[in-house]
Order: sequence, then C-alpha cells, then structure tokens
Amino acid sequence: MTWNITDAETLENAVFRLKLEIARRIGVQKGMAVVDVGCGQGGFTAAVAKTVGKHGKVLAVDISTEYLDEFTRRLDKYHVKERVAFSQADSADLRPVILDEAADMVVSYRLLEELKRPQDIRKIVKEMARIVKKRGRVCITELSIKAENKAEETYIRLHKESGDSLFEPEEIVEAMKTAELKNIIVYEVRTEVWFSPGLARQDLSFAQVWFNANVDKTLGSLIDKFGMKYPALLTFSGLRR
Repeated sequence: MTWNITDAETLENAVFRLKLEIARRIGVQKGMAVVDVGCGQGGFTAAVAKTVGKHGKVLAVDISTEYLDEFTRRLDKYHVKERVAFSQADSADLRPVILDEAADMVVSYRLLEELKRPQDIRKIVKEMARIVKKRGRVCITELSIKAENKAEETYIRLHKESGDSLFEPEEIVEAMKTAELKNIIVYEVRTEVWFSPGLARQDLSFAQVWFNANVDKTLGSLIDKFGMKYPALLTFSGLRR
C-alpha cells in the first residue's frame, strides 16, 4: 500500500509500479513486440518495455510530440530506451506508420479519456485490432468511473470537470466487439495510490492530473479535506482471431 504520498518522485514511482503490475497482468511477456497507442509521457511505455525485456520491442505512438522530452526522460530513468521507438501518428489512422498484423500485442493506457472526439473510439479500437497479429490481444486500460470513497470521488470529478471522455465500460466492450475482437475480458485493478492534499496542487501531469481555475473553485475544499486517490482501473482485453 502507498498511503498519503507527499512528494512527486514517490508518486511517480508508485504509479510506475502500478503500471508494471498492469503490464504483467495483461500478459506482456519477454521477447514480445508491443505497440503502445497514445503513449503520452511514456510511463506505461516504460513499464511495457521493462516487461518485454532486452529481446523485446515497443513501438510507442502518439498524435503529439508535446511530451517527447518527458517521454525520453522516463525511458532513460527506467533504462529501456534502446528497446523503444516513437512514431507520431493519429491513433484513429495508424496506417502511415504500422502495417497489418505487426505486433504480438497492442495496448493503451488511459488513452480514451483524452479523446477530443469521443466518437473516434470505434476507429481507434479497429486500428488496434488491425495491427495485432492473429491470436494476439488488444488490451485497453481506463479509469473506473465508480468511486468507493471521497478521495476517489475527488479524482474522478476532477477529470469530469476537465472535460475528459470517461466512457462507460459497456461502450468500450461494444467498440471491441465492433472491431471483431473475441473472448473479451474485463477485470479491475484496485490501487492504493493516495495524493496528499499538498501534493494534489503540484504539477502532476505525469500522473494524468491537471488543474485549472474553474476546477480549483469546485474541488478545493474536497482536496484539502480528503486529498485524492487513484480509483480502480479497468482493463479490457480482446483476442483477434
């Protein structure tokens, strides 16, 4: 358990351990070729690269290069830079950079909540299904929108107030079915990652936490009283036949 984290480095390490756990649970194995769609600042990419080992490869894809310096720093921090390549591309159309059946597994970590066009979910999942090999898995990890306490409720509400696309689980499953993925499994990963009230107001973009003035006005008293906590994460795993 990781309670009442009070500094950003400890938080980053706790989140990385969580991502390592998810990478292992979804079946990432040594020697695999994995595509990470919507890699952002590279925390999950690094966890996947750590898990595939020195003989594995990870292709990280993102529509923006905004976080490329942070992405590179994380790969260096976890000593996996040599096994990761980066391509800039729209996750709704990966054909310019990735061929059909190119990867043993295709993954994403909290990509869907960042969508500016929520209607693109089906295109994105269809592309993920296209680039995974037959008998390979597409694994999508997203934030659960069910809170078990005020600290989790604060975190979820923050994302809702910020305009994130928080999909119902049924919507993600339906997108996977539309992409003709089979044997779809949904499972929950509980967390014990807590943000102290003070830490909750620092720059936590690596942990996918952003504040703006309007959000602060509505959430400030809750943060001061309860801090924040990562809610559970849901992983959606589908097989390509």
